[in-house]
Amino acid sequence: MHVFKPNHWFLLFLIFLVTSPVVHATYPDITSGTWVGSVSGTDSSCTPGTLDGPFTDQVSVIFSGQSGSSFNVSLTSTESDGSVTTMTGTGIFTSQTSLNFTVADPPGPDVDTVNIAATLVNNTITFTFTGANVGGDGCIFNGSGSIQLTSATVIAPAVTPGSTVTDAALFNTQIQGTIFGVSSHVSAALSGLFFGGPFVLGDNQFKIKGATGLNAGDDVAIPYGVWGSYSYTAYENDLSSTAFDGASHGFLGGIDFGFWENTILGIAFGYDKGDIDTTFNRGNQETDTYTIAPYFGALLTDSLSVDFTVGYSKVEYDQFRILTTGTTRITSSPNSDRMFGAFNLNGITFYDNWIIGTRVGASYASSTLDSFTESDGTVVANSRTKVGTLSLAGDVAYSFKNYEPFVSLSYQNDFALREISVTTGPQPSNDNDDILMMTGVRYFNKNGITGNIEYSKRFLRDDFNEDRISLTIRADF
Repeated sequence: MHVFKPNHWFLLFLIFLVTSPVVHATYPDITSGTWVGSVSGTDSSCTPGTLDGPFTDQVSVIFSGQSGSSFNVSLTSTESDGSVTTMTGTGIFTSQTSLNFTVADPPGPDVDTVNIAATLVNNTITFTFTGANVGGDGCIFNGSGSIQLTSATVIAPAVTPGSTVTDAALFNTQIQGTIFGVSSHVSAALSGLFFGGPFVLGDNQFKIKGATGLNAGDDVAIPYGVWGSYSYTAYENDLSSTAFDGASHGFLGGIDFGFWENTILGIAFGYDKGDIDTTFNRGNQETDTYTIAPYFGALLTDSLSVDFTVGYSKVEYDQFRILTTGTTRITSSPNSDRMFGAFNLNGITFYDNWIIGTRVGASYASSTLDSFTESDGTVVANSRTKVGTLSLAGDVAYSFKNYEPFVSLSYQNDFALREISVTTGPQPSNDNDDILMMTGVRYFNKNGITGNIEYSKRFLRDDFNEDRISLTIRADF
């Protein structure tokens, strides 16, 4: 019998090392934010009549599509006279701390090409550059600069596509509207807010206490409810550097089932049509948003319930901006994918005809805006916005015959807000909390049909206003 001696094992180990796949170095991730800084340099050899000499520009850089050592680059430069240029290109890591990349204007008769050699140390990139202009003033330029990583989305408003701003500025309030729309129906179904008393859940019945309802003997094997709502929302951002105003029409509806006693399990579908004038770039934006959101709710006690919601939204943009000089429209049609999840703990108390409700909740959502190319050839890198929100709400209602007038206040804090900063103009405050006030009337009758109409307004969010009116109908079987 052959036995491996120690030297045989050593030889086998050497063979393994030689034949194993080479493990490539892991390069630093430079795509987690925007890099902001300045460059200084000198123009020379320009066409007679143009100005040679030193210059200092503000720059912001977004790296995307990193795969191994290679990556894509989008660089925006703001000159001292306020003119803005966006250049795109590709780059590569030559070591763990060294990288080279080249950027250029969109193809045309006047093109700048810049070659950059850089070093990365502790979230700071220092670099030197050389470049030349072709087809224009013929300038040759060189210089140096540095950029630092920031978590903010940095934009040059006049030349920025509308979706870059609105996706960040409206994302959280839009998602919160969807989450609250679903959650309010779950908690209403569980607590019986519409009728001043709890639902009967169990014995194959799903109805408001005192209502007729249907049971298994009425050809309904599993109790269920269906609901639908329409909403109109108007919003405005009045900060000049990011100003926009618009409105949207939203439709949200769902169906839920009482598979188990004291619980409901359902799914909601939504569609929203938006139209926004993006004043900051003299443009306009139309959006179509499609949403699917499974949800679950359960009674914990006679006065406490919980609900969970997860969901996905697809946003399709059709937009244009107008060049800072002239009337040329630059069009684009990007898409955004949104994922969200939320949890709420709800409480309810009855005092004669008075109904007092409370809610504590948390949610998290992310939006990925895919990279796209505008009609002038400008390539816009993909971007991601994340928000995390804590909320505390309370409402008071009074039951009067078949009606319940109510008012509620909800405080929201965006603890993971993605900030926006601009290269020119007043800076956004990036306010991260607000109060949402809602008032309206709920209606019910004993055949299982309920409904409500409500108006809401958002307060205390700097430079942002939002008003909303909605109508909802629900039927339980």
